[in-house]
Amino acid sequence: MLQYEFTMTNKRTGRVEQKRATAKTAEIARAQIVLMYGRQFAISAAPVAVYAPHYILGEIDCADFPAADTAWLLREAAAVGV
Repeated sequence: MLQYEFTMTNKRTGRVEQKRATAKTAEIARAQIVLMYGRQFAISAAPVAVYAPHYILGEIDCADFPAADTAWLLREAAAVGV
């Protein structure tokens, strides 16, 4: 379990922000961020930093996300159009 940080670029303004999620894999972390922010932001394909779990406050905590649901999660994230 790690905390993955991704770059988010606002699709309208171009403003760049960072968002973190703690998850079992970077793929799960990114997909969760896409579901939350993907309509407004373009999310980097790979994490820009990796930390110990729950290292920085304000993360999306998907530590308990079941690995068996990963395929569903990726389909939902793809539906956002990212």
